[in-house]
Amino acid sequence: MSIKQLIRSMERRYFRPAGRGLRRLAGRLPFRPGARLARLERRVEELESLVRELTGLHYLRLADRSGDDEPAAA
Repeated sequence: MSIKQLIRSMERRYFRPAGRGLRRLAGRLPFRPGARLARLERRVEELESLVRELTGLHYLRLADRSGDDEPAAA
């Protein structure tokens, strides 16, 4: 058996199945390059919505303290 045949048989027997397994596994990994960015963007959106909510609550609280009926007058 020549070295070339030995390398080809090792490739078919070990490397190709391992490569296919890694390709399938890569679809399920949480640390894909796009997954981390998507998580960060989702977190930023959540924080922005919380800031908008808190801003609205403070705005209403200021309106209540002023005694006016309309919050725009505060």
